[in-house]
Amino acid sequence: LVGGSRSGKPLLIMRAMILRGLKAAGSRHVALRRHFNHAKTSLWHDSIPKILALCFPGLQYTQNKSDWFISLPNKSEIWLGGLDDKERTEKILGNEYATIFLNECSQIPYESYNIVKTRLAQNTSLKNRLYCDCNPPEKSHWTYQVFIKGVEPKSKIILPDIANYGHIFMNPGDNI
Repeated sequence: LVGGSRSGKPLLIMRAMILRGLKAAGSRHVALRRHFNHAKTSLWHDSIPKILALCFPGLQYTQNKSDWFISLPNKSEIWLGGLDDKERTEKILGNEYATIFLNECSQIPYESYNIVKTRLAQNTSLKNRLYCDCNPPEKSHWTYQVFIKGVEPKSKIILPDIANYGHIFMNPGDNI
Protein backbone atom coordinates (compact mmCIF):
# COMPACT_ATOMS: atom_id res chain seq x y z
CA LEU A 1 0.00 0.00 0.00
CA VAL A 2 1.40 3.36 -1.04
CA GLY A 3 0.07 6.59 0.34
CA GLY A 4 0.41 9.58 2.54
CA SER A 5 0.33 9.73 6.28
CA ARG A 6 -3.08 9.16 7.89
CA SER A 7 -4.39 7.12 4.95
CA GLY A 8 -4.95 4.02 7.13
CA LYS A 9 -2.38 1.70 5.57
CA PRO A 10 -1.14 -0.04 8.76
CA LEU A 11 -4.65 -0.43 10.17
CA LEU A 12 -5.86 -2.12 7.00
CA ILE A 13 -2.92 -4.52 6.90
CA MET A 14 -3.02 -5.29 10.64
CA ARG A 15 -6.75 -6.06 10.32
CA ALA A 16 -5.95 -8.49 7.50
CA MET A 17 -3.22 -10.12 9.61
CA ILE A 18 -5.55 -10.63 12.57
CA LEU A 19 -8.28 -12.04 10.32
CA ARG A 20 -5.75 -14.42 8.79
CA GLY A 21 -4.63 -15.45 12.27
CA LEU A 22 -8.21 -16.15 13.29
CA LYS A 23 -8.78 -18.26 10.15
CA ALA A 24 -5.76 -20.55 10.65
CA ALA A 25 -5.22 -21.92 14.15
CA GLY A 26 -1.60 -21.94 15.25
CA SER A 27 -0.44 -19.65 12.45
CA ARG A 28 2.28 -17.02 12.95
CA HIS A 29 2.30 -13.50 11.55
CA VAL A 30 4.85 -10.73 11.99
CA ALA A 31 4.85 -6.94 11.60
CA LEU A 32 8.33 -5.48 11.14
CA ARG A 33 9.89 -2.05 10.92
CA ARG A 34 13.50 -1.08 10.44
CA HIS A 35 13.76 0.02 14.08
CA PHE A 36 12.07 -1.92 16.86
CA ASN A 37 11.35 1.24 18.88
CA HIS A 38 9.37 2.63 15.94
CA ALA A 39 7.42 -0.65 15.64
CA LYS A 40 6.64 -0.58 19.34
CA THR A 41 5.53 3.06 19.29
CA SER A 42 3.48 3.07 16.09
CA LEU A 43 2.15 -0.49 15.92
CA TRP A 44 2.10 -1.95 19.46
CA HIS A 45 0.93 1.19 21.25
CA ASP A 46 -1.21 2.70 18.48
CA SER A 47 -2.34 0.65 15.46
CA ILE A 48 -2.82 -2.75 17.11
CA PRO A 49 -4.97 -1.55 20.05
CA LYS A 50 -7.05 0.61 17.69
CA ILE A 51 -7.74 -2.19 15.23
CA LEU A 52 -8.56 -4.68 18.00
CA ALA A 53 -11.02 -2.24 19.57
CA LEU A 54 -12.61 -1.13 16.27
CA CYS A 55 -12.82 -4.40 14.36
CA PHE A 56 -12.59 -7.12 17.00
CA PRO A 57 -14.38 -5.85 20.13
CA GLY A 58 -14.54 -8.53 22.77
CA LEU A 59 -11.81 -10.67 21.20
CA GLN A 60 -9.88 -12.40 23.96
CA TYR A 61 -6.13 -12.22 23.38
CA THR A 62 -3.00 -12.12 25.50
CA GLN A 63 0.05 -9.91 25.14
CA ASN A 64 3.59 -11.14 25.66
CA LYS A 65 5.66 -8.01 26.25
CA SER A 66 8.93 -9.85 26.76
CA ASP A 67 8.92 -11.40 23.27
CA TRP A 68 6.45 -8.88 21.78
CA PHE A 69 3.63 -10.95 20.36
CA ILE A 70 -0.11 -11.31 20.80
CA SER A 71 -1.71 -14.74 21.16
CA LEU A 72 -5.16 -15.15 19.67
CA PRO A 73 -7.74 -17.59 21.14
CA ASN A 74 -6.87 -20.26 18.53
CA LYS A 75 -3.15 -20.14 19.42
CA SER A 76 -2.22 -18.01 16.42
CA GLU A 77 0.36 -15.33 17.10
CA ILE A 78 0.95 -11.80 15.83
CA TRP A 79 4.63 -10.91 16.38
CA LEU A 80 6.27 -7.48 16.35
CA GLY A 81 9.87 -6.75 15.53
CA GLY A 82 12.59 -4.52 14.24
CA LEU A 83 15.45 -5.24 11.90
CA ASP A 84 17.93 -3.02 13.73
CA ASP A 85 19.27 -5.46 16.33
CA LYS A 86 21.06 -8.61 15.17
CA GLU A 87 19.93 -10.78 18.11
CA ARG A 88 16.29 -9.69 17.87
CA THR A 89 16.30 -10.09 14.09
CA GLU A 90 17.74 -13.61 14.32
CA LYS A 91 15.09 -14.53 16.91
CA ILE A 92 12.29 -13.32 14.63
CA LEU A 93 13.82 -14.77 11.48
CA GLY A 94 14.24 -18.10 13.23
CA ASN A 95 10.51 -18.68 12.67
CA GLU A 96 8.40 -19.18 9.59
CA TYR A 97 5.34 -17.00 9.07
CA ALA A 98 2.09 -17.13 7.12
CA THR A 99 2.01 -13.33 6.93
CA ILE A 100 4.76 -10.74 6.97
CA PHE A 101 4.06 -7.01 7.14
CA LEU A 102 6.88 -4.56 6.42
CA ASN A 103 5.68 -1.27 7.86
CA GLU A 104 7.31 1.82 6.34
CA CYS A 105 9.22 -0.45 3.99
CA SER A 106 10.85 2.50 2.22
CA GLN A 107 13.08 2.69 5.33
CA ILE A 108 14.05 -0.99 5.06
CA PRO A 109 17.05 -1.90 2.88
CA TYR A 110 16.40 -4.15 -0.11
CA GLU A 111 18.82 -6.74 1.28
CA SER A 112 16.72 -6.97 4.47
CA TYR A 113 13.54 -7.36 2.40
CA ASN A 114 15.12 -10.27 0.52
CA ILE A 115 16.13 -11.98 3.77
CA VAL A 116 12.77 -11.39 5.46
CA LYS A 117 10.73 -12.78 2.58
CA THR A 118 12.50 -16.16 2.93
CA ARG A 119 10.66 -16.54 6.26
CA LEU A 120 7.31 -16.43 4.48
CA ALA A 121 7.11 -20.18 4.61
CA GLN A 122 4.76 -21.42 7.34
CA ASN A 123 2.66 -24.33 6.17
CA THR A 124 -0.96 -23.50 7.05
CA SER A 125 -4.30 -23.47 5.26
CA LEU A 126 -3.55 -19.86 4.25
CA LYS A 127 -1.76 -18.67 1.16
CA ASN A 128 1.38 -17.01 2.51
CA ARG A 129 1.35 -13.24 2.04
CA LEU A 130 3.80 -10.39 2.41
CA TYR A 131 2.34 -6.91 2.81
CA CYS A 132 4.30 -3.67 2.66
CA ASP A 133 3.30 -0.09 3.21
CA CYS A 134 5.15 3.15 2.59
CA ASN A 135 4.80 6.79 1.74
CA PRO A 136 5.18 7.38 -2.01
CA PRO A 137 8.77 6.35 -2.80
CA GLU A 138 11.20 7.88 -5.27
CA LYS A 139 11.31 6.09 -8.61
CA SER A 140 14.83 4.89 -7.86
CA HIS A 141 13.81 3.19 -4.58
CA TRP A 142 13.49 -0.61 -4.52
CA THR A 143 9.82 -0.43 -3.44
CA TYR A 144 8.93 1.51 -6.59
CA GLN A 145 11.02 -0.82 -8.76
CA VAL A 146 9.53 -4.02 -7.30
CA PHE A 147 5.90 -3.16 -6.63
CA ILE A 148 5.12 -0.57 -9.30
CA LYS A 149 7.53 -1.33 -12.14
CA GLY A 150 7.71 -5.08 -11.44
CA VAL A 151 11.44 -5.36 -11.94
CA GLU A 152 14.45 -6.51 -9.94
CA PRO A 153 15.99 -3.23 -8.70
CA LYS A 154 19.63 -3.90 -9.61
CA SER A 155 19.23 -5.74 -12.89
CA LYS A 156 15.90 -4.27 -14.07
CA ILE A 157 14.89 -7.80 -15.11
CA ILE A 158 11.14 -8.41 -14.94
CA LEU A 159 10.32 -10.35 -11.80
CA PRO A 160 9.53 -13.97 -12.75
CA ASP A 161 6.55 -14.08 -10.40
CA ILE A 162 5.28 -10.58 -11.24
CA ALA A 163 1.65 -11.78 -11.11
CA ASN A 164 2.13 -12.13 -7.34
CA TYR A 165 3.00 -8.45 -6.90
CA GLY A 166 0.71 -5.45 -6.82
CA HIS A 167 0.13 -2.04 -5.34
CA ILE A 168 -2.69 0.20 -4.24
CA PHE A 169 -2.42 3.95 -3.88
CA MET A 170 -4.18 5.36 -0.82
CA ASN A 171 -4.74 8.92 0.35
CA PRO A 172 -5.82 10.36 3.70
CA GLY A 173 -9.27 10.93 2.16
CA ASP A 174 -9.57 7.17 1.67
CA ASN A 175 -9.41 6.75 5.45
CA ILE A 176 -12.83 8.31 6.02
